[in-house]
Amino acid sequence: MASSKYGHQNSITKHPENREKRRVNRKMKRLRAEMGEISKQHESIRQGQKEMRERFVEIESECDQLKKETQLISHASDNVQLRLNIIFKILKAREEKDFRKAADLTSSLRLVFKTPFSHPRLHLFC
Repeated sequence: MASSKYGHQNSITKHPENREKRRVNRKMKRLRAEMGEISKQHESIRQGQKEMRERFVEIESECDQLKKETQLISHASDNVQLRLNIIFKILKAREEKDFRKAADLTSSLRLVFKTPFSHPRLHLFC
């Protein structure tokens, strides 16, 4: 290295090294800042994915519940249809003056009304 008479390095040879260090330091600082931003973005994405998974589980649960309720309503509708069919048969038998058949159908209807539904909430629909 070139030295002056006072023991210091010549400013011509020292200056380019400092400039290069400063440039590298600025670049490193910028890269660290960018990496920090990328880390924040990744965390935000992970959080969003977690929220989406949780929402998907909620939607699946709601879907299952709706399927169960639909089955209950369908079953209740079937029971109502059965009762209506018996009632109309009773009316037809009475219209035809077949009182024996009307009495048998009335007994059947009573049994249908006495038979508990398979689910406690079904009575709400009938």
